[in-house]
Amino acid sequence: MKALVINSLEVNPPLVLAPLAGHTDRAFRGLVRRLGGCGLVVTEMVSSEGLTRGSQASREIAAVTREERPVGVQVFGTDPDRLAAAANMVDEFGADLVDVNMGCPVPKVTRLGAGAALMRDVKRASQLISQMVKSASIPVTAKIRSGWDYDSINARELARALEDAGAAAITVHPRCRSERHRGKAAWQVIRDVKEAVKIPVIGNGDVRSAEDARAMVAETGVDAIMIGRGALENPWVFRQVSDQLNGRESFHPTMNDYRQAITFFTQSLKEYLPDKLVVNRVKALIGWISKGFPGGAALRQKIYASKTLPEVTDVFEDYFTDSTCQLPEEEGSFAPSPV
Repeated sequence: MKALVINSLEVNPPLVLAPLAGHTDRAFRGLVRRLGGCGLVVTEMVSSEGLTRGSQASREIAAVTREERPVGVQVFGTDPDRLAAAANMVDEFGADLVDVNMGCPVPKVTRLGAGAALMRDVKRASQLISQMVKSASIPVTAKIRSGWDYDSINARELARALEDAGAAAITVHPRCRSERHRGKAAWQVIRDVKEAVKIPVIGNGDVRSAEDARAMVAETGVDAIMIGRGALENPWVFRQVSDQLNGRESFHPTMNDYRQAITFFTQSLKEYLPDKLVVNRVKALIGWISKGFPGGAALRQKIYASKTLPEVTDVFEDYFTDSTCQLPEEEGSFAPSPV
């Protein structure tokens, strides 16, 4: 795949870390960047209301670093003026693009008319994009679903309207709001959108391996691939996909790579969070990536029972030094991959 170009922003490799609430914080984005293969990372979604009204928590979610660029900030809301102001703030924070969430299925978001609820209001969705494009100097993109429910699949219609309003790219997660993350992603919807618009289309949903990535490209013709939950389970997935796209043998991490990755993630969190918050994030990451580990269930049980960060650290250090829990050793490296 060739590089993804969004206005003047080049994303190479054309692989994107999805915005995931509670997961794609600064530390995880930094980890993905460190492991290589990811061309663009995106923050957790942040409220345009909170951001423009001075919420410190919102500002922290939207904070980005130079090291993780190119980086996008995802916002949600329903007020065109607030979203336009939020886009300006995101630009000032140093982000390379601002993405509008039009796919979140959570009731506390949709009952406000935001997230996936915008799939039911194409006119308002278009107004939001138009106002933001007029206000921001960075590209404005949107992430949509197939539709609100099975009876209202309108991704193609909405994508065309957003393109007309000035959106620079569209990401499609081809499940309805009613499906959330259940069932199989309907990749044909991504293809329908790709055929309907001229701007770049990013495909998202059910990509957990290089094989999945190749299949999505073949079936949909997408310009780039976004990976979310697959990256939580395997933070090296971008490197592996990039390796195959560039004709290299796919990288396979060793247990020592996993150990270093968890340590790196922990230290990154400690730079800006107190230990009582760090411990929950580390537990969550170990819970995701330890699926399939030898003795992984026992490891997770001990990790979840731990109360403090030193306890968690001791548990995973003991696990990685226990010879009975080792995966077959192969040559691995914590260093990022070549592009």
